[in-house]
Amino acid sequence: MVSTTRSSSFSLCLLMLGGFLLVLGTGCKNEPNKSDGTEDVSPARQTAFRVRSDIDTGLNADQGWAESLDQSATLPVERPFRIRFEVETPLNAPFVERFRLQYRRNEGQWRPVPAAGFPKAASEVTPRVSVVSTPAYNDRAEATDLLDGSTASYAGGTGMSLSAQGPALPDRGVQSEWEWPLVIRRYADGAVTNERGDRFTFRMVDAQGRPLPASDLPTVTATVPSRLLGGTFPETPGRLGPWEAPDGSLYFLMEPAESYNKLMTVKSTDGGQTWQEVDGPHRPETGDLEGFASAIHDGTIHMLHQIDAGVLHHSFQTTEHPGDPDTWAVRDDTVATPEEPPVQVTSLTARPDGSLVGVYGGPQRIHYKIRSPDGMWGTETTIPSPTGDALSGPQTTLGANGTVHLAYTRRDGTGWHRRIRPDGSLSPPTQVTSGLGTAETDVGSILPLVYLPESNATVILHRRASGQIWARRMADNGTLSSPAQVTERPVAQSAVDSDQVGADAVAIGSSVHVLFIEKGTGRLYHTSSSRRGEWGAATVQVDSADAQWVRGRPLRLGSPTPDTYGFVYDAGSNGGSGMNWYHEVSVER
Repeated sequence: MVSTTRSSSFSLCLLMLGGFLLVLGTGCKNEPNKSDGTEDVSPARQTAFRVRSDIDTGLNADQGWAESLDQSATLPVERPFRIRFEVETPLNAPFVERFRLQYRRNEGQWRPVPAAGFPKAASEVTPRVSVVSTPAYNDRAEATDLLDGSTASYAGGTGMSLSAQGPALPDRGVQSEWEWPLVIRRYADGAVTNERGDRFTFRMVDAQGRPLPASDLPTVTATVPSRLLGGTFPETPGRLGPWEAPDGSLYFLMEPAESYNKLMTVKSTDGGQTWQEVDGPHRPETGDLEGFASAIHDGTIHMLHQIDAGVLHHSFQTTEHPGDPDTWAVRDDTVATPEEPPVQVTSLTARPDGSLVGVYGGPQRIHYKIRSPDGMWGTETTIPSPTGDALSGPQTTLGANGTVHLAYTRRDGTGWHRRIRPDGSLSPPTQVTSGLGTAETDVGSILPLVYLPESNATVILHRRASGQIWARRMADNGTLSSPAQVTERPVAQSAVDSDQVGADAVAIGSSVHVLFIEKGTGRLYHTSSSRRGEWGAATVQVDSADAQWVRGRPLRLGSPTPDTYGFVYDAGSNGGSGMNWYHEVSVER
């Protein structure tokens, strides 16, 4: 429990005034706040509180509580909860007040609790703590008498929802109740982090900013749920990880919040159970991960980042790096400055010699550049379009002998494959499909490419306009297999304006594994194929969230060879933040 001003000021008044004060039932109106030494206290006072863990419970239902009356609680970040306060107003106060909330973290300064939506902030900021909305009631809904701290007559109360200030008090010399829906974030603007064990204490203040005296204030001790990353996915993601270092460390690339969209590398040393940002003070300056992809080589994660103004290269050194592990190496290196494309798109592949092949978008075409092993970017090559239709949605993967396979879409609904040869030249195009959607939101209809070394084949998975995913395998000699249907369920496309299919694909051994998000339900499924043209029944992996993005990688996690499909998915941020979670599929080899 947290002792506040009321305890000391109330005792002092009792000593001076005796029973007269007990009759009034108020503290000393202008007694300074003894906890801070600088504040006056409000004539109104808090007489009880209760923390409610169930955000969906009705405003006046006596259920869904986290603890009993006047007991603080331990609750997870990124999961809304509510606090209900009981307040007595003095009979002789010559004013009608309004209430607001304040919080302090770990005995720090008291700060206002602003209103900001969850998971997407309704304002331009994402604070550590905010008043959010609740589906249980409308803002300013009438609250009945639930708490038992006061014996004064009940004059009504209010349930707040996405509002930082309450209405006028109902009367004087009475009690009222006030309930506030709140959330504590994992990451907020400035990439500030709320950690496990952080203590958040809440109090009500009046219109003049004076705290209401109280014997105890509600404190919520934060926990961080297992496998929660939080943060925000890039808008149109290529490969993001989780990238695995030889010591088992996992790395993933994302933003802390949609309103503070800087690039951050988060790391797990316990198989994805917990995640922390690494080398945050030196992260790149350029934010807004519009088109974003990554690749790893010799312990360094390379990133290609397209924004409106150009294309940038960053790199991060993992624990495998012998000199400076867990540090940013390259930041904000300009690769190209094409005119702004309709959709920012990138794909990046690292070749065995350490060179990089980066593909990115332009207004009507896609382009690529090659970075030499010593760090120099070469000249730009433009992918032609014989029909003049716009090209976009590039996906690449490394093939045999340094060859990079490239697939992309054309706005006439066709999908194409080409090779970028080891010398940087381009092979002739091969049409893969003609069944893609033709809207701008369909430009990313091709999944990340999959290369199977054992058969020297490239698997090109794509979402047709009908909604299902289909696959074709391209042999080393350029021949294509017959199309094979991968999913019966329709797959999400362009969730939250991503202009991309809601699916991911990897190779583990000789098998191809696909994760996909079912259109309309947000359920996340897994299917696989160990034989050309044959796909197993899809099994649900996540059915308790409205999944919107997913990206993964083959992982060893202590095994001699990869036998786990580890992935990070967005559990329904709707373009906001806080909903990135790690999960995995065990694979039989």
